[in-house]
Amino acid sequence: MDNLPQNFTMSVDWTRVMHIIDTYGTLTAQSLSKAHRDPLRRVGRGVLVAIGIALCIMPDAGSSNMSNIEMTPKQYAYYSLNDLKEYKCLVSLYGKESAWNYNAYNPSSGATGIPQGKSIYLLTATPIEQVQWGMEYNLSRYGSMCKAWLHWKAKGWH
Repeated sequence: MDNLPQNFTMSVDWTRVMHIIDTYGTLTAQSLSKAHRDPLRRVGRGVLVAIGIALCIMPDAGSSNMSNIEMTPKQYAYYSLNDLKEYKCLVSLYGKESAWNYNAYNPSSGATGIPQGKSIYLLTATPIEQVQWGMEYNLSRYGSMCKAWLHWKAKGWH
């Protein structure tokens, strides 16, 4: 529960949930003696409560919402690119540009962040946002991470 957002509130009336389970979907509908119904009811309740709690705290599975997922900028690049060759080129490029330091600043050019871009956006962007911005820039300007890396090797900048 420590991973829940600060503004998350769970307002579930578990007494009502248990009443509904007991009334409509219980194991007591079977023809068991009372001695056997109570333990089965408790097990059933426990399983359903566990499933309910898991559903309440589960991350956004299949979602494109990256805000709930914790990863490093390199991990983000790897999963976003989904291409090992492109990833290796980007790692080399940003290794030379900023050593993957999101606070990197080049006073001679004014370039900032991991991608060493000149956008004011990079001043307040998170490391993940910086990498995302840089990948979009590389795709737009060079067509791929490897072409951006080749340009950097030839000219010393990108």
